[in-house]
Amino acid sequence: MIEHEEFIITQLKEGNESAYRYLYDKYYVRLCRVAKLYTGDNYVSENLVGDLVFYLWENRESISIHSSLSSYLFTSIRNRCLNYLQQSSVVHEARLPSTATEMLENMSVEPESSPLGVIIEKELEQKINDSIEHLPVECRNVFKLSRFENLSYDEIAERLDISSNTVRYHIKNALSTLRTNLREYMTLFF
Repeated sequence: MIEHEEFIITQLKEGNESAYRYLYDKYYVRLCRVAKLYTGDNYVSENLVGDLVFYLWENRESISIHSSLSSYLFTSIRNRCLNYLQQSSVVHEARLPSTATEMLENMSVEPESSPLGVIIEKELEQKINDSIEHLPVECRNVFKLSRFENLSYDEIAERLDISSNTVRYHIKNALSTLRTNLREYMTLFF
């Protein structure tokens, strides 16, 4: 068992997607269950586990795992949950508004009745569209199907002939990119 885990870690560090998929398939559901025990929320749990798995992939070359892979993963998700709980007692997680109009309404700018609101709405709408168009092709397609056609992850996976986990990965990347690109507007929003 230990030798198998060492092989998976080595393959992950080398960028082998099969090792990454193995890790995701074997541990994702179990990690979500553990995270839910801490947070009590399925959505937050899935996000925390998704962040962890994405972090592992992004930092695969520099990650040093001295214990077993499963110990590393479960300790990591526990720490992420504890950090989330500590932060959420001070600041609640905010969702990304789905449209420029929604964002402006929440900023108390009436887009239709004030010239400033119209200008900001057009600028924001353009910024959102530009950000979406600059996403990688598959990521952009997944995001559009999710947000503009309201398809579920399973429906998107079936339509694009990819796994639901890949859909989840692309949605997470798209939202992260949009949050970064719309940071200046998010500051106004909050």
